[in-house]
Amino acid sequence: MKYKAVMMDFDGTITEKGSAVPSEKIAKLLISTAKKVPVAFCTGRQLESFKKHGLIELLKYIPKKDLDSVLKNIFLIGENGSIGYFFDTDIHDYKEFYRSKWPERFIKKEKLMKDLNKKISKFGEIINVHRIVLVIRAYNELDKTPIDLVYKRSTEIFKIVQTHLEKLSKNHEKHLHIGDSGIGVIICPANGDKDNGIKKLGQFLRKTRGLKFSKNFKEILVIGDSQQKGGNDYYFLNGKYGTPYTVGENHVKSKYPHAVYDSEKKRLLHEKGTMYLMNKYF
Repeated sequence: MKYKAVMMDFDGTITEKGSAVPSEKIAKLLISTAKKVPVAFCTGRQLESFKKHGLIELLKYIPKKDLDSVLKNIFLIGENGSIGYFFDTDIHDYKEFYRSKWPERFIKKEKLMKDLNKKISKFGEIINVHRIVLVIRAYNELDKTPIDLVYKRSTEIFKIVQTHLEKLSKNHEKHLHIGDSGIGVIICPANGDKDNGIKKLGQFLRKTRGLKFSKNFKEILVIGDSQQKGGNDYYFLNGKYGTPYTVGENHVKSKYPHAVYDSEKKRLLHEKGTMYLMNKYF
């Protein structure tokens, strides 16, 4: 298939496991790809974090003369799919093009934060800087904690949150989705998850760029690393929208997502898998 855009998770997808920033090699590849097709990052990060820890790494390698044209093709689908941003060349900054709503009628966000704060304090803390989603970060003692221990803490937080929501309602997934990113847990509106982000990006590109897509936007290449049930990319990689590939270790054999293999049939993970796909298709 000829893909017309690419949309990818950030941590563990364009970075190696445990790394917060992309390498120079993949940063340059992302820029060269953005000169050809729209490139969207779909992440639990809020806009400010994306700029500080992601976009700033790309800006180092964008020639000044190409700055606007490249940034015009770099999108952020932030807060796990709840808010979409495009780069507005008139104001030279990112601007929202959609926003999901927290389901206050199901449970008030402030109450959920208060209730969970007591239960997860042993393993992590709530980061109250996001516009829509609720994020609980696993303790990482100034980045000195071994990444496997951070992942373990994140899993414990996920279990606590899942149990709490199940007590509220057996049908809580109709209102809220929870995802374990490995470094923390994200709680987002059910209609504001990453799979919805694929659809919203496709609709925006169709409206503003005149790109033609099939009904479920299969011409958008989707890349993530947490396919497993409860994973941060579970809905992102289920194949409802886009054509998904996984570069994560927890690959469950099914129709979607596809795993990534090189010419010698060796499985490629994280940054290496993402780079292979972008080189292959773009």
